[in-house]
Amino acid sequence: MINNRDKEVLKAFGAHLRSIRESKSISQQHLALKADISKNQIGNIERGEVNSTVISITAIAKALDIHPKELFNF
Repeated sequence: MINNRDKEVLKAFGAHLRSIRESKSISQQHLALKADISKNQIGNIERGEVNSTVISITAIAKALDIHPKELFNF
């Protein structure tokens, strides 16, 4: 179960991911294809609804052409 503190972290992470994706003018669909993750999963991550795995975060960072640690600068 995810507690309230963790929910806030997930929401902040998701909002930051969305900001990076949008700054690069990449759609959720395009990011999903490049990262080999479903579009629904990208949406869930951006809304802070799921706790992403290291593998997913690494794939997303690679698809965005950034270092994974940049996703945590929120």
